[in-house]
Amino acid sequence: MPRRPVIGVYGMEEAPEYLVEQLRGRGLAARELTRLDARGLTAVDLLHVFFPPMAWSGFPRAKVLGRPTVAHWIGSDVELCYRDERQRLRWRLSRAFIDCHLAVHAPLVDELARRLGVNARHQPNLSAHLSTDDLPWPAELSVLCYVPPGDGELYGVPRLRRLARRLPAVRFLVCGDPETPSDAPPNWEHHGLVEDMRPLYARCRVLVRPTRRDGLARMVLEALGYARRVVWSQPFPHVLTARDDEELAAAVLTALASGPNAAGRRMIRRHFDPRRHAQRLLELYALLLGRRPVELLA
Repeated sequence: MPRRPVIGVYGMEEAPEYLVEQLRGRGLAARELTRLDARGLTAVDLLHVFFPPMAWSGFPRAKVLGRPTVAHWIGSDVELCYRDERQRLRWRLSRAFIDCHLAVHAPLVDELARRLGVNARHQPNLSAHLSTDDLPWPAELSVLCYVPPGDGELYGVPRLRRLARRLPAVRFLVCGDPETPSDAPPNWEHHGLVEDMRPLYARCRVLVRPTRRDGLARMVLEALGYARRVVWSQPFPHVLTARDDEELAAAVLTALASGPNAAGRRMIRRHFDPRRHAQRLLELYALLLGRRPVELLA
């Protein structure tokens, strides 16, 4: 009986770890790779990479070893490849060694085609914390925000601070950056790095995410799953879109007064089932490996 193929997953943040769990739950053999050296690549039969610029040298190495390769684009990596001259050159040298392209967000499929000439498939990168459990609608006027370490311009942190000062009656529940800003307004409740986000989703009515650009943000899906309102800079079903400070303040006030987002939760249940997305990957891997899907399962 032939050996079951092993899927190797590499990339940034928690995406590889969760995909490995998702694949194993479906019955596939999968492992997270921390390095793309010959030793790691010979232990797997297919390479799946989140944020392809992290693996420009890994793609050709995998192909030399006869491994199919998958590039999974998440958002800022696309822009990096057409704005940064060095990355653009490395992309051009590496693209011939990539067998399949995936994009976490439907607009990225169009951007990849337009900017890089890539034909990609839409494949969301789901959150390990995605849930559609019922959380009571909180009585407090409160919003949830993510701020990264550093200046946070990409994530709209200066806009969030202006918004907090403009809406002093609204509690801002802030996670991400371990350091509390010295100029935080009184309604800015800083939680730093948070492992279990459920208590914060239970306390908030609205997720506010004024990013300059985004892929398909996992926090957006999580908030919708809990029937929370979402104000985002990107168009998406069942969210309010805001581009500037005036639109942002108006959208947040509207969302706070709107009640639970039942339609958003229904969409998550219908279209973001992890089992369905794992099945799509199983079929893709089988095609790339020249095997029947059942041969990849335990």
